Amino acid sequence: MIIFKINNGIVFFLFYMASLSTSSNITIIPLLSEHRQEVINLLMSSFFIQEPLNAQLRFDIPHEPLAWIDHVVDKSLRDQCSFVAIDATNLYPSIIGVVLNGISDRMRKEEDLIVKSEKLNFLFSIINQVFDGYDLFELYKTDRLFYFDIVNVDEQQRRQNLSGRLIEVSEDKARQLGLKGAFVVCSSLYSRKAFERRQYKVINEILYSSYGNGRLNDMGEHDRCTLLGKHL
Repeated sequence: MIIFKINNGIVFFLFYMASLSTSSNITIIPLLSEHRQEVINLLMSSFFIQEPLNAQLRFDIPHEPLAWIDHVVDKSLRDQCSFVAIDATNLYPSIIGVVLNGISDRMRKEEDLIVKSEKLNFLFSIINQVFDGYDLFELYKTDRLFYFDIVNVDEQQRRQNLSGRLIEVSEDKARQLGLKGAFVVCSSLYSRKAFERRQYKVINEILYSSYGNGRLNDMGEHDRCTLLGKHL
């Protein structure tokens, strides 16, 4: 059992109001507590299976990542700056995308997350490594930063720039809250490109081949973990 704790109290992870944004029958609205289980179901059925790094490690779904996902959703509901994309084409509207975000406060000590999963702790150690030596509060000259935990879109709804719209709505919310900077950790090329299209700049990156004693040597084009940030 390992205690997961990120440098400077930052706790995060990314792999792969009324109506705020609409396109055809897809509406983006704030995440509410009533969305909780449907969001968890979406992440278990797509994010933890299809995201390249998760697919490589092969989690026991849903049991292995559940404690961490509960923790992320709880933080997202607390900070009230996350969003879901809802498809209203069916008789019963369903969540087809989600962005889970948070606010990192230099003065607020985040609760430590304890997980038993060796695979999760291995991932957390990679995230800690990409952050090592970087003080983002100092970089952006602020005591509060916006961060992205997870951006996930249902596989059948991709290639509609839905992830870009979720990121854009999140940034608008961050500016409304008076936040001056945002950051994200991307574990795949797909997620990195999505944020680079929004003018996020690389702060640091580590190659998977140099970490984990060869455990992640076969990641193909998704060969690195990248920390990116942006002035808002």
